[in-house]
Order: sequence, then C-alpha cells, then structure tokens
Amino acid sequence: MDLHKLTEAELRMACKSAIESLEFWLRRVIDIALRPEFGEDYMNAQNPADGQYVFKKSLREKISTRVCRDPKRYPRNIDAALLEDEMYIVCHRQLYAKYFKPFFSFSYPLGSDELRFFLGKIAVPRNPLAHSNPISVRQAEQAICYSHDVIDAIKKHLEILNMGKDFNAPTIVKIFDSNGSVFHDAQIKRNSTGRGGVNLSEDSPNWLRVGDTLSVEVEVDPSFSPDDYRIEWVYENQAPEHTGPLGNRITIDILECHVGFEFAIYCMVTSNQSWHRCGDVDDCVSLIYKVLPRG
Repeated sequence: MDLHKLTEAELRMACKSAIESLEFWLRRVIDIALRPEFGEDYMNAQNPADGQYVFKKSLREKISTRVCRDPKRYPRNIDAALLEDEMYIVCHRQLYAKYFKPFFSFSYPLGSDELRFFLGKIAVPRNPLAHSNPISVRQAEQAICYSHDVIDAIKKHLEILNMGKDFNAPTIVKIFDSNGSVFHDAQIKRNSTGRGGVNLSEDSPNWLRVGDTLSVEVEVDPSFSPDDYRIEWVYENQAPEHTGPLGNRITIDILECHVGFEFAIYCMVTSNQSWHRCGDVDDCVSLIYKVLPRG
C-alpha cells in the first residue's frame, strides 16, 4: 500500500483500523495469559506473597470507573482498557517474563523494553487520530506496520498453542447481539461435547417481541484463516434466505412463529478438515431468548 497516494481520510481510516485491531489482540493476550492464574478479576489481582496489588491504583480505578459507567459496553474489565493501559500491562516488568514473553518473542526477542519502544511508536498518532488532528505519512506508516508486527507475533504463538491442543480447530471466541449483549469465550458455558451457549431468556432487558429485529455476530479465533472454515446459523422456523453458509453475522426479523419461553439461535463453525471437534461441527454456540407477542 502506497500511503502517499491515500487521501487524508483514507490515511486516518487505515491507521485507526490497524490500531483497533492491535487493541483487540492485546486484550485477547492479556485475558488468555492472566485469567488462568488470577481469575476473572485479574485487574484487581494481589500478589500472594505480600498482598500488594499487581497493577497500580490509578489503572485499577480508571478501568473500574469506565466499567461502572457503561457495564454493557465493557463485559470484561479488560475491555475498558485503552491502548496505553494495554501497553502498560503487557510490558509490566514483573509479569512479562512469566506471562507475556511467549506472545511477543517472535518479533521482539530483546524483551519488554523492545516491545515497549515499538508500542510507543504506535501510540504517538493515536491522540491526533482521536481528535481529528493531522498525522504525517511517516507516523501512519509506523502505526500500521508496527501494529501488524505485534499482531503477527501474537498469531505465531497462538498457532503454536493451537497445535498443542487435543483438537486444533476453529472455535468461537466472542458472540454479541444488537441489544448490546457481549460474551467472550471464557463467559460461554460449554458442555462435555465442547458445544456452548448463553441463556438470556430469564433476563428481561433481553426479551424480544414480535416486530423486533435482532442481529447476532460472532468472532472466530482469528489465528485461523476464514478460508479454513464456514459459518452457518440455525433457529426455529428459519427463513429460507437464512439457510446455508451466511458468514459471521445474521439479522432476524422476530415473527409470531418465534414466540415462546425459549427461542434459540445456533451458530455453527465447521472447518475444512475431514474430522470435527464436536463430531459434525468444530464449534456450536447458542443464544437463547424469550420472545413475547407484539405489545
């Protein structure tokens, strides 16, 4: 891509896209690395030896304030972290060697200081981008290229982790709907076959009525290429146009035939392999809603 040929708007969009993608990957790394050790509330983790908090007070309070202000937007504490917060966490001197080094050593063999240096280069144009101020082509080039360097390192390690699993297959890592409900892989309850689901039928703010329109979207483990699998959706009284492979998003008009205590929407991911993790599919996650008659 020749950045000199892009308009100012195109240049800014390319930078924003790269940085937003980086933020997603860093949040994923932090969650994968820290949740098994410190639990779901790892942002408020304390060292067993001395009882001191792992992360500084200002960071914990800042993230807690954002989550309290808009809990539906931030289903996990880490979702309320900004790029600067994520940089601080992954480059944390006491945590890097034990938890984060494997994710970045492919591109940054010299350690956390090297990673911090290049992440700092990415952060420079972030504020101008957020406040509609101009950035140079050189700043854009660094933001885009360095973001992809970090992401490539993470992908490399995740591929290795996948190879070490009993079943190296694509799975759903996030499912969310147009009502603002968001569930990440650790929040999806799974049964002994590996299939998962989330029951929203007892949560009145998520009840649906005839005449509503609902969209549901999934994110599949991005260490797998979309060319390696297909996504299909199934629900009761499914419209003909909603059959077969449809991609990672579906939009459903809620009709009288959907009324009931439990209206389940299933998203199924099937790889191109001859075998499948769950027998006939590699992953299946459902969202269950209560559908009421037209009000």
